[in-house]
Amino acid sequence: MKIVKHVLIYFVLIVITSCKTNSDISTTNYVHLIEQPVALIESKLEFTPEIPTYIPIDVTEETASLESYETKQGKFQEVVYHHRNINKQQLYNLIITYDETDEIYSEESIARGKESHHLERGIQGYYDEDEDGQSLWWRNNGLTYRFVYFLNEGQPRMDKQEIIQSANSAEQLQPNGTS
Repeated sequence: MKIVKHVLIYFVLIVITSCKTNSDISTTNYVHLIEQPVALIESKLEFTPEIPTYIPIDVTEETASLESYETKQGKFQEVVYHHRNINKQQLYNLIITYDETDEIYSEESIARGKESHHLERGIQGYYDEDEDGQSLWWRNNGLTYRFVYFLNEGQPRMDKQEIIQSANSAEQLQPNGTS
């Protein structure tokens, strides 16, 4: 009888947690796969991303992950390239959003409240910064790209031109995983 009572309480807690998680917040469902080697993640992609040849930090570790979101506006997925310098505690991510609805990341929505910058190849970029980091957003070939440089306490900001240069260095990834 005690076991049945514990099992019943466990299921009630799961139901309450599920209801609370799916309430009035913008992201109703989120799946994050563990960071894995870049080549493994790229082999799972159904599109060919553009990858930068220039990363403005001295990268000591590079991984990638796949993430899936469900929001009130629709569903979308992201591939995240994690570029780290472990010694300097730097993290510079390239996030590519795909399978999205235009309501989520339209040109207008990514531009809102950001500085506009002309990137190469006729692409418009949108720069933003706050106390947590710096970001540069742009859209190309139906995908939404963004670089995010995360700031740790006491860490200086990156020169905005370095982030723009990184975006301008993006090249189409070849089928064998090289740019």
